[in-house]
Amino acid sequence: MSYIDYLRLTDFRSYESLDIKFDRRPVVLFGSNGAGKTNLLEAISFLSPGRGLRGAKIEELSRLSSEKKYKAWGINAELNQTRLSIGQIPENPRRKITKVNGKNSTGTELAKLITLMWLTPMQDRLFTGPAADRRKFLDRFTLVHTPSHGLTTLRYEKMRSERNRLLSDGINDKGWFEAIESDMASQGASIAKARTETVDRLNQEIDNRSQSNDIFPRGKVSLEGDAEEKFKKGMAFEDIEDYLREKFKSTRSLDMKAGRTLHGVHKSDLNVVNIEKNIDASQCSTGEQKALLIGLTLAHARAQADRSPLLLLDEVAAHLDMDRRAALIEELISLGTQIFMTGTDALLFEAFGDRAQQFEIKNGILTKHH
Repeated sequence: MSYIDYLRLTDFRSYESLDIKFDRRPVVLFGSNGAGKTNLLEAISFLSPGRGLRGAKIEELSRLSSEKKYKAWGINAELNQTRLSIGQIPENPRRKITKVNGKNSTGTELAKLITLMWLTPMQDRLFTGPAADRRKFLDRFTLVHTPSHGLTTLRYEKMRSERNRLLSDGINDKGWFEAIESDMASQGASIAKARTETVDRLNQEIDNRSQSNDIFPRGKVSLEGDAEEKFKKGMAFEDIEDYLREKFKSTRSLDMKAGRTLHGVHKSDLNVVNIEKNIDASQCSTGEQKALLIGLTLAHARAQADRSPLLLLDEVAAHLDMDRRAALIEELISLGTQIFMTGTDALLFEAFGDRAQQFEIKNGILTKHH
């Protein structure tokens, strides 16, 4: 199982310096708003591929010193005796470097070592917000069992950006378009396949548990997208590649008028239905939407138990009643994985008892709480 045993931060957000050891119990971080709880979770989230749980730019993460100067930030962690290092490049502040045991590494290699999932207040309106946010949410889930998914998505987006440039500039180069569209079709088919497999696993886990076993409402998950639908119906990978390639070709003139690519896996959407009420998640109350999100995250963690995903839960317990908080804590402990939770008050986590490692945070300083 994957566990972060040690974490060091240098000039990251509100932390000038932080050294902390974890003993593999769930970790509780509590303190007032602005104390640095989410900053700490964000630092941990950078141990996986991508831009962290806030989606921040590299240059936005540096701590501003007393001299009003920014210093290059760094994150170091020990994971099962493997050293992970993520840091800003001083001479190129918009870029970061990743190292594993002192050697340069890639996001895909990082994803093979550690699996991270998170829930934050920013996701509370996921079901009513833009489809792009739901795709990112699903792609984070997908990364758990397909570590190459992040790189595949980046390649697809790079090719889409290049195709959009040709479209907006009115460049009608058949050979250039065909080369780009062939690459997009290949990457797009891989993305659709990985997403479809993730949704299938998630629904299977949800279906396997009776309603009485769930403390949160169950959600039925589906994908809206041509390529995903064809995978669901059993179409072969090569045939879906051909379909996407032909789709890009046939819509080229229409896309040129729009100046952008109007079809593809970048337009797919995630749909969730509250099973008990048989209504779309977007029509549920704010509280029900939050509960559905938690339920989906727990279901996915159970479905990927062999990968031991680490969970980062920011302010998740704040709006739950005492009984549901206690039930959530028991569910989290039963997962047998490392969990980091934040809240404003230690009382929110009293159901943990001594089964959690608890820290109070004040002005970026952590103090053990007993």
